[in-house]
Amino acid sequence: MPKALSHTVVLTDDIDEAVRLCTEVAGLGPVGPYDVAPEIAERLFGWTGLDGPVRACFVGESPGALDLLQIPEHLKGSVQPGLRLLAVLSRDAAAAATKATDAGFEVRGPLESTTMHGGPMWLTEVIAGGVPFELLQFG
Repeated sequence: MPKALSHTVVLTDDIDEAVRLCTEVAGLGPVGPYDVAPEIAERLFGWTGLDGPVRACFVGESPGALDLLQIPEHLKGSVQPGLRLLAVLSRDAAAAATKATDAGFEVRGPLESTTMHGGPMWLTEVIAGGVPFELLQFG
């Protein structure tokens, strides 16, 4: 069973600046850049009108890594930078969705996605105390 957050998903309007702070000032590493396919960004975040993949990168190592995502240019101003999800590993995202729904939480999912390396994953988004959590299952 998980005993800590896996990672924190953070939206930024300047991913290069955020990575520079994390690496050059805070001393975090390694940095693992990846792209989020437009259809996955739409499914997970509701971002439409994308003309290509969304830039992203992991900074640091889990538990406690940062997963930074670049807000697409045409969404700046309507999508605010900051915390998007606190990710906790789950053995079964579908069972987590059912359990959270039964407990009265606001739930979205499970949603199918891919890892930064292209492997399968599923996530259930749960809002608790106004904070979005991601219950994450790797395939």
